[in-house]
Amino acid sequence: MPKEMTREELKGYIEEVLKTALGSDFKERQQQMQQAQTEWMKQMMSGGHKQETIDKAAVVARIIKCLAANKGDAEKGAAWAKKAGWDMEDPINKEVFKALAAGNAEAGGFLIPPDYSSSIIDLLRAKAVVRASGAVQIPMPLGTLTVPKLTAGASASYVGENKNIAKTEQKFGQLKLTYRKLAALVPLSNDLLRFNAYGVDTIVRNDLVNAIRLREDLAFIRDDGSQDTPKGLRHWIPSANAIAANGTVNLANVTSDLGKLILALEEANVMFISPGWLMAPRSKAYLMTVRDANGNFAFREEMLGGQLWGFPFQVTTQIPKNLGGGGNESEVYFVDFADAVIGDALSIIIDASGEAAYFDGTEVVAAFSRDQTVVRAITQHDFGMRHDESAAVLTGVTWTP
Repeated sequence: MPKEMTREELKGYIEEVLKTALGSDFKERQQQMQQAQTEWMKQMMSGGHKQETIDKAAVVARIIKCLAANKGDAEKGAAWAKKAGWDMEDPINKEVFKALAAGNAEAGGFLIPPDYSSSIIDLLRAKAVVRASGAVQIPMPLGTLTVPKLTAGASASYVGENKNIAKTEQKFGQLKLTYRKLAALVPLSNDLLRFNAYGVDTIVRNDLVNAIRLREDLAFIRDDGSQDTPKGLRHWIPSANAIAANGTVNLANVTSDLGKLILALEEANVMFISPGWLMAPRSKAYLMTVRDANGNFAFREEMLGGQLWGFPFQVTTQIPKNLGGGGNESEVYFVDFADAVIGDALSIIIDASGEAAYFDGTEVVAAFSRDQTVVRAITQHDFGMRHDESAAVLTGVTWTP
């Protein structure tokens, strides 16, 4: 019978496996992870993220433009920008040239340093509802992260004199995040890239950001974890917190249904640190227009201020309105986003090629024959809930204004 390992022996064994897998990179990657985790903890303790003084999204866009115009060659991209007359005193341009100088051309792509990964996320947070609602973002530079959690606590009981105290113990579990790769591929006209106006930066950036943010947000809300996707909110929610909406739509029933979502979290002793709603535009439109018996708007005034029942709400078309047998149902979520965790890998990889082929949805197209440059962006992340009970969903919502 094999000998059972102690905690220290198991830790040493895991380190040896990592050293073998990563070779000479082990120490460097380990230090990166520790530094990233330390920085994250500092930001959490200080109550927020560090203030950005440079528009990092613009930096990324200009890097992409330089790479795309020079077929992925970082050195030629920097020379091209200087020849085009880019202002070297512009702080954004300084960051561009600094990044280009560190480009990984030999690997066939361009690896943007970790700083730029967080900048793309900052841009997404303002538009994607899960990030915008306050989900906790944790760096995971090694691609995986295990977060221990307490699943059952100790209990106390009164005892009489000279009687035994009942045994009690805690139970522990873990939330394990493993990176999922999300990629966007954008073909760009070389005619567009040949112009030097900075307006091209916005076009490039928006193409990439729109592709990434929409798919990411959908995954965080409704993906089931299969086919290399993250497991989203809908599939973290326990069955007891999936509440069917009343089929008779009126103010009394809708109010009761909303209250059931809040009650589900309260009865689970959720902390209510960063609670909020997610809903489809149609559901918001109904709540904004429904009136009471006296003709007064029931929720409109509060919702104009961005809240419902005192909690902020976000609206997104990523929540469908064609669910159910009748194809007319939607969902409303109520979540304490302090328990929603996004694990972000540190790097974003961008490749640019004028000879690549890509699938346009119907056929494989050669970029060279179309005089295009193909830009590909890859990000890595995962999503999880520290406590499943911190989210509830109202299903079968047919509210219509």
